[in-house]
Amino acid sequence: MHDSTAASTAAPPAATTAEQASTEAFPSWLALLIAVVALGGGLQLVAGEGKDSIAAGMLLLMTALAFTAVALAQGAYGPDAEGPLDLSARLGLGLLGGILGALAARLIIWLTAEIGLLDLLGIHIGWENAVLLGLAPLPALFWGIGLGVLYPFIPGSTFAAKGVLVGTLSALYLLLKTLPLDLGAGWLGWAVGPLTWAPVLFYGLVWGLACAATVSWGSRADQAPVSRYLGQSPG
Repeated sequence: MHDSTAASTAAPPAATTAEQASTEAFPSWLALLIAVVALGGGLQLVAGEGKDSIAAGMLLLMTALAFTAVALAQGAYGPDAEGPLDLSARLGLGLLGGILGALAARLIIWLTAEIGLLDLLGIHIGWENAVLLGLAPLPALFWGIGLGVLYPFIPGSTFAAKGVLVGTLSALYLLLKTLPLDLGAGWLGWAVGPLTWAPVLFYGLVWGLACAATVSWGSRADQAPVSRYLGQSPG
């Protein structure tokens, strides 16, 4: 009687181990890599011409969403498992950070154009076109959400280091993809001016630092509503 009870008690851990093994059979990093590749391909196809291209792009975007879910589903989430800066907090703060970063970058762009700094660098495009040297609001939101989700995994021990890294990547995206391929401004914006890369990199760093600072705030603010469950007292 006692032995059967012990055997029945020992059964769940074995099942749990088998369940964990089946879950770990598909690494989360591989699922995330597939999601990123599918996302990039899907966006390219959706931006193309023709119904077939758009349909294929939508399928790839759905594939990216599915593999993102697979990658995220393999971790433990919530304030109890991750601390104040859990996934839900990082999503909201990343979205907010993307908006605030875009506003900060737009303000800096306006100031540099107003004082004539862009003209000194040989970039004579005016304020109206100068905004193209920074992330547009919608891409800034997506970049912000991405920074929020991946924040714990981004190299760097401080928000500044993480912000510089992601801000540099966003600037490279503009210099190597948006400016030459979407706007026809040449590689690194050379058709606009040989030093176009400098303000683009600077604006990207402004955005990255503002966004990372916003996400980092969630781990420092004891009174932040995102740092605890709804209805839970601050203490």
